[in-house]
Amino acid sequence: MSLYHANAGQAEIIRTIQKDQTYIDEIRSQLSDILLLVSQRNWFKYNHLCKLIAEVLYHQYAIVHNLQTLGEEYTGIIQVDANYVMLPNKALQIFAILLEYGGEHVVDRILTRMQTEIDRSEEMLPEAKERFVRLLDGLKFIVPYVRGFHTSAFYICGGRYHISKRLTGINYILIRNWLKENHSIYGFRILGVVTLLQLLLSLIVKWIEKSKKARVGNNGTMTETSTAQRTSSQPMAPGSSTVSNSNNCALCMELAVDLSATQCGHLFCWVCILNWLDERQICPICRESIKKSRVIRLQNFS
Repeated sequence: MSLYHANAGQAEIIRTIQKDQTYIDEIRSQLSDILLLVSQRNWFKYNHLCKLIAEVLYHQYAIVHNLQTLGEEYTGIIQVDANYVMLPNKALQIFAILLEYGGEHVVDRILTRMQTEIDRSEEMLPEAKERFVRLLDGLKFIVPYVRGFHTSAFYICGGRYHISKRLTGINYILIRNWLKENHSIYGFRILGVVTLLQLLLSLIVKWIEKSKKARVGNNGTMTETSTAQRTSSQPMAPGSSTVSNSNNCALCMELAVDLSATQCGHLFCWVCILNWLDERQICPICRESIKKSRVIRLQNFS
C-alpha cells in the first residue's frame, strides 16, 4: 500500500537536515583536530576533505545498520522508495549520499577536464573549439545555481530537498503523519518565491558582467597592453605600491586592515572576522566551521 499521503513536509525535512548537520559538524571538527595533531602540513593539505568524510561516515553508518539518522529520529520521518511502499535499497541510498556530497565536485572536474582536452586537441577546427569552450564555460557558470533553484522548488512545492534524492527517487514519510505541520506551508512558499527571484537577479547580473568582461577581453587587448606599458614607464611616487584586490576584506569590502587568514584560506580584516565569529562560528565565504583561535594575523605580508 502506498504511503504517499504520509509524505513529510518542508518543515520536517528541514529540521531533520539541520539536526543531522549539527552532528556532522561535530564529527568533522573531531576529524580536523585529529588530522592537525598528526601533521600540520597534512592538515593544510587535506582538511577540506574532513567535511566530506564526516558526511559520508554519518549517513553510511545509519544506512548499513538500517537505522534512522539522528535527525530523522528527532522529527519522526523515514526514507522510502519512489513508490512510497518500502525502504529504499541500501546501494541506492549510499549512491545518493555520494552523489549529494561529491557530485558537484565531480561535475566540475569533468567539465574542467573536457575543457583541457579540447584546448589540447589539434584535430578540432578553431571555430569548433571556440563553440565547445563557450558551451563548457556556460555549464560551469550555471552548475552552482542548480542547487539553489532546486531548493527554491522544494520550498514552493515540497517533495525532495536534495537533488540526489530526486535523481534516485528516495522520499521521506512521517511515521506519525497526523502531526504534520500544514500551517507552515505558505511561509515556505513565500520563502521559495523570494529565493527564486534573488537567484534569477543574481544570475542575470553575473551573466551581464561575464559578457562585458568577454567583450573587453576580445576587443581591448591591445589597449590594455599599451596602457600597461605606459604605466610601467612612469615613475612611482615615493612610498606608493600596488595592492592586489585579493587583499580586500570580504566583509567590509575595503582594503584589509591587519590582514588575517582563516584556516580555510580566506582573508579579512582582523576586527571584521573576529566580530563575525562572535556571532557565528563559520567562514562567511565557504561556510566552513572555524574557531577564533584558528584565525592567523599575517605579519609582513604583501
